[in-house]
Amino acid sequence: MHVLEAANGPLDGKRWQFAKTIEIGRDATLVQAALAVDSAVSRKHARIERSGDELVLCDLNSSNGTLMRGEAIAGATPLQPGELFLVGRTLLRVLPAS
Repeated sequence: MHVLEAANGPLDGKRWQFAKTIEIGRDATLVQAALAVDSAVSRKHARIERSGDELVLCDLNSSNGTLMRGEAIAGATPLQPGELFLVGRTLLRVLPAS
């Protein structure tokens, strides 16, 4: 089990728990982690999947892209627990559930 956590802005500290997959976006009817207060986030923006013991981050053809280490990601990108990434203007990270 993992937790997606917002690390800045009005959602700072907000957490969404997930087991295998979580989608991130602005539209709460389409995704599990809704960032409705961030207008730079697409309705369906990004997805995190657990593959075995690894986490993978994918951009879902969002308007503003998904950034990790200051670069827009292309395709499935390995994500380390605790590593920050940017969706719209919101910094996020995945942590093991406690």
